[in-house]
Amino acid sequence: MERNINLEMADDFIKENSDENNEFIIDNDEKAEWALKKIAEERKEAQRYIDVCRSMILEYEEKIRKEEERLNKKTSYLESKLQEYFLSVKHKSTKTQKVYKLPSGTLKLRYRQPEFKRDEEKLLSWLKENKMLDFINVKETPNWAELKKNVKISGNRAVAEDGQIVEGVEVIERPPVFEIDT
Repeated sequence: MERNINLEMADDFIKENSDENNEFIIDNDEKAEWALKKIAEERKEAQRYIDVCRSMILEYEEKIRKEEERLNKKTSYLESKLQEYFLSVKHKSTKTQKVYKLPSGTLKLRYRQPEFKRDEEKLLSWLKENKMLDFINVKETPNWAELKKNVKISGNRAVAEDGQIVEGVEVIERPPVFEIDT
């Protein structure tokens, strides 16, 4: 209810301080101060709403985690018994898996590819020593941070210290951003 009163007061303030075209004009410090307070109030209300939503998200994520944990506890025993049964029956085998079909589902034992834990530096060194350069990726990228320090702007072009136009760089002017700190 307090919020509705504040909105009505805001509407009244705007109507009282509007020109003949019904446009609200800030032309003195009092009106600017009122606008800043109004913005702060709106931000505070929006943040409260966002905080409540985030809190609910955390609550639901916890509920999901607990339900997944409950599901795992209730099914892991039966899954282990199905695995024992699978190993005791004759199943169809392929290169990548073993399969046993039942009316309500399929039991599978899939062969997975090995995991490769790599030490990139040692591997790179070994490839270089064995002249296996085709297996080495070389990625060249401009060092923009350093180049930018030595570039001047001329219109929509970047110009090097010697006056040369830097190819591949277009300067796009952006308008200043108006910010309000409350």
